[in-house]
Amino acid sequence: MNIEQRKILDAYISMVDERINAGFEGSLLTFMFKDLKGSEDARKAQMTEEVGRIFSVLLSRFFKRPATMPINQMSFFMGCVDWPVHKKTKKAINGITNNDGMHFGGIYLVPPKSRTAMNLEDVVDRAMPKIMRTGKLTHIHVKPMRDTPRKAAGYVLKSVERLRIGSGEILILPRVHSEMNRRVGVLGTTSGAETMFR
Repeated sequence: MNIEQRKILDAYISMVDERINAGFEGSLLTFMFKDLKGSEDARKAQMTEEVGRIFSVLLSRFFKRPATMPINQMSFFMGCVDWPVHKKTKKAINGITNNDGMHFGGIYLVPPKSRTAMNLEDVVDRAMPKIMRTGKLTHIHVKPMRDTPRKAAGYVLKSVERLRIGSGEILILPRVHSEMNRRVGVLGTTSGAETMFR
């Protein structure tokens, strides 16, 4: 990893750190998919688009009118595609053998002020019909973030650390207000994202 990529990675980790210090509650999400069609890049794009759609579903559960809110007061998501580290992991997690082991992991941060007192796991459970609507997922695993923001972010972004993917494939949500009222698409680049959410 070169110096520029390290700076981008550190900037994203700082975004998580700042929100945790501001009272956001963090959770780790793992999205497991059915076998998707296409090349590896095509499957990455499908996963990223689906995660963006689910972010929009969950955002509406936490906020009544997210399009009118300052972006830094909304829920925050950072994640990317990932692969199992050990062969044993493939047997332990349902769906991990699909897509040659590729799945999607991320950190979801909920701000201290939202329309519900439920935690993310409960919100995901209640929203499951909408989340599973497209039929692409096998399941979503939600786990409270117990580690430090830096350690948790390092775990989520380990595919970048290992140069399996580039920093431009990191998905940061939300993007901009103009996209709040339509389905979130693929984030093809991280250029300028460091200032977009501050």
